Amino acid sequence: MRWRSRLNRTILPFCSCDNPLKNLTTLGVGGAAECLARPSTRREVSSVLDFCNEEGISVWFLGGGSNVLIPDEGLRGMTIQTGGLNGVSWEEKGDSVLLEAEAGVPLAALLALSIKRGWRGLEFVAGIPGSVGGSLRGNAGVEGRALGDLVESVLLIDGKGSPRWKNRREIQFSYRYSDLLAEHKAIIACRLSLARAGTAEVALRARDFFNKRVGQPKGVRTAGCIFKNPKSGFAGKILEEAGCKGLKVGAAEVSARHANFIVNNGSANSRDIARLIFICRDRVFEKTGILLDLELCLMGEFLDGEAGH
Repeated sequence: MRWRSRLNRTILPFCSCDNPLKNLTTLGVGGAAECLARPSTRREVSSVLDFCNEEGISVWFLGGGSNVLIPDEGLRGMTIQTGGLNGVSWEEKGDSVLLEAEAGVPLAALLALSIKRGWRGLEFVAGIPGSVGGSLRGNAGVEGRALGDLVESVLLIDGKGSPRWKNRREIQFSYRYSDLLAEHKAIIACRLSLARAGTAEVALRARDFFNKRVGQPKGVRTAGCIFKNPKSGFAGKILEEAGCKGLKVGAAEVSARHANFIVNNGSANSRDIARLIFICRDRVFEKTGILLDLELCLMGEFLDGEAGH
């Protein structure tokens, strides 16, 4: 393709073609990116998006690699992996803290900084995988708390490479959702409102949240929770009562520890995992009439037989 040869002459230093993506995801599955960009500055993100706009290339965004399923056939067009955007800065005024973090910063790193500095607000992210960008898109959280509650503003770059800070009043957040999902723009950074407290207090609260995750699988390849909790209860409990624990397709298995997690036992592929996801969803619907919504993001194209209804 002509755009690939032009790419080699323009932004080659942080772009590569036919790059495997499975090692960039926590599930460890997925095909190759037709082209993978790994920018480390906001200017580089702008240049990639401007290039894709000029060439009419589809764009995908990949953060820390949790909460996503990439098809075995890979992703066409440009995949922008934002892990290189890892800047953090802050401003303290009295008891208030304004924390700015770029999209590639892991939530665990933000929490560690908050504990060290004695900032209250982020304790609930203890044990949540992923990075800032993806967590903003899906409004990551637990027990009624979510990242969107702390947001002051979000920096986006549109398809033409133009940046703009969007303030909290312009963004809709709800349970495991933000309208940033529909923006089709790159999330570059956010500003979060925190409060000064004490290191011991923040550490204790974070430990309490982490300990509540003891029932989740550890040390295995998962994407995190597969389904959102419905209004009528907890997805994990509903899946367990429907007999989903231990179900397998190939090397993909519903975790014996928590039924809302699917484990890659080493040689699973995306097709196996997608089939298992929708076997579970169909079983729950048949037994309860509840149609579970995905929390996992399916990227690219999945065939009807793999992606359910």
